[in-house]
Amino acid sequence: MSHHTQLMTRGLGGGGGGRPREDSIWSNCSSDSWLRTAADTTHVLNSTISTTQHNANASAPSPNTTTSSNNFDLKLFIKDVHDKHGRKRPLSVKPWASIKDVKDLLANHLHVPPSSQRLYFGPLLTSARELPNHRTLMDAGIYRNGETLLLEITRGNNVMLGGSSSGLSSSVQDSHSISSLRTKANDVCVSSSLLDLTPKSLQRLVQQARRGLALGFKPALAPDGSGGSYFLCDARKKRVGVFKPADEEPFSENNPRGYVPHDSSNEGSGGGGGGGVEDDAPTESLRQGIRPGELCLREVAAFILDHDGFSDVPMTTLAEAQHPALHVNGANWTLSEGGASVGVHSISSPLSSTNLMASASTGGTGSSSSGDLVKKVGSFQEYVYAECSMDDLSPSKISVEEVHKIAILDIRIMNADRNVANIMCQRIPEDPDHFRLIPIDHGYSLRSVCDVAWFDWCWLDWPQTKVPLGKKARDYVLNLDIDEDVRLLKERLGMGDDVLDYYRVSCMILKSGVKAGLTLYEIASGILCRTDPSGEIPSKLETLTSVAGEL
Repeated sequence: MSHHTQLMTRGLGGGGGGRPREDSIWSNCSSDSWLRTAADTTHVLNSTISTTQHNANASAPSPNTTTSSNNFDLKLFIKDVHDKHGRKRPLSVKPWASIKDVKDLLANHLHVPPSSQRLYFGPLLTSARELPNHRTLMDAGIYRNGETLLLEITRGNNVMLGGSSSGLSSSVQDSHSISSLRTKANDVCVSSSLLDLTPKSLQRLVQQARRGLALGFKPALAPDGSGGSYFLCDARKKRVGVFKPADEEPFSENNPRGYVPHDSSNEGSGGGGGGGVEDDAPTESLRQGIRPGELCLREVAAFILDHDGFSDVPMTTLAEAQHPALHVNGANWTLSEGGASVGVHSISSPLSSTNLMASASTGGTGSSSSGDLVKKVGSFQEYVYAECSMDDLSPSKISVEEVHKIAILDIRIMNADRNVANIMCQRIPEDPDHFRLIPIDHGYSLRSVCDVAWFDWCWLDWPQTKVPLGKKARDYVLNLDIDEDVRLLKERLGMGDDVLDYYRVSCMILKSGVKAGLTLYEIASGILCRTDPSGEIPSKLETLTSVAGEL
């Protein structure tokens, strides 16, 4: 499993001013000058690509003599995830080009060797795998105009920092950066791709978790659940966050609970919706419509879609972390859990010292030294202190408004995992006999299917759902901007069109039902979910979408 490092801190979008010629920018560069100037990719890529295209247009032949091959060029975008404005720069390539060809083209613009470039495709590097040079764009699932490639410029294990005119490595400058991991150290940081969407208060929690790791407080694996969930502490050993690595989700390659893929060819399917050749391959999953490695994106999406904190979803963002306690290749399994048959410590097929070294260099656990730490990407969510979960409480202790806010969220994102254990209860100080609800665990939402059944929504048979919505909840639903939500999910989290279509439909049904005066129970049970005892008969929504698909 390849290790991705931190990206440049400046975007690929350029600054103001004139557009200098490429020759004047690079004519006085020494052999090592790209180490200093690569950090200024913002200005260079904006300048050189625009200048090249301008010159090409100025010298291009008339339309009558233009070759038809240009009409078949693939128009891609290059983006630095550290650019808080999310700016992209166009790049035209041949559809049959390889990843190496794209790097060569970028090298012509940036004067950065292809060996120091890393390209990623898919949302937010959740799989932590760069695109190999030998693959073609078509192999990687890049065959449509408008796709976006993420660019990273490195030198060895160091990442060039945008805005660093001195050319210092990240190991020197990242000590105060919230979005870069410290080199060869136990650490956690906010993923640069979502830094601008991460609240300041959540960034402070991440910094507190960093200090806790630096003091030796290791991540604690949650005692229950189907994936890897780790509690992170601050310097006072107080829990401040929950980290869920993408590669430890159910049926991902490093799942610590034994839910591992039986076919190793499915390892690449956890890319988070990026779209590769694996997209159409069958993958193991606890629920249909979502691939292993994508659940962390849904956790983030639930928080982003919870506008103004209406449903009280805990603050969530994408994060990167490295620590020996994070599960890799069966390292933390006991003998009874199958730990003797997997990984570099297997007793069934012992590895040679050469293979052990190779395994360690690719993310194995053959060495416990900090230099072999695996960098993981996953969701970081603030830790919620609660009295109990709804598993221990009667719904009669919950107000109508609290139930409605949970139901509205689940209907919008078609959450398929709203059980009583996924609702935390905090006692209301002003009214100690009642509780405030905190929804957690939204990994199985925003799927590409809509097979939600009545038992997936624990609140469906609660009496509060049969009460009409109050003014606050009604106004909230009717003022939802579905198109803006769809744009955000697509551009920032890379959600697929099938996922976005179901999100549109569920939100439109919710808004129409509320506008017509229906209760949440009538909307959910009458249209959206399966109501037969076994949950096998398709809902009205499934029937309608199936008919629409045939048309």
